[in-house]
Amino acid sequence: MTSAPARTVLTACSSCAGRPAAVLESVSASNLNGSRIADQRADELGDGAHTHADRNGDMHVVRPIGATT
Repeated sequence: MTSAPARTVLTACSSCAGRPAAVLESVSASNLNGSRIADQRADELGDGAHTHADRNGDMHVVRPIGATT
């Protein structure tokens, strides 16, 4: 798992509602349980954390930051 600096939303998401999102953790698409692991970590982290998939199939646990634009 890796952490990354805040970045813009990876995909359209009603939870992010146009706000930037901090990527809290990433799970590689090569991990066949990536979706399950990311969902579990989002539940554990709470406070608005949820998952996004990118075009490569990697799963990212993100949390919206800042105000709605």
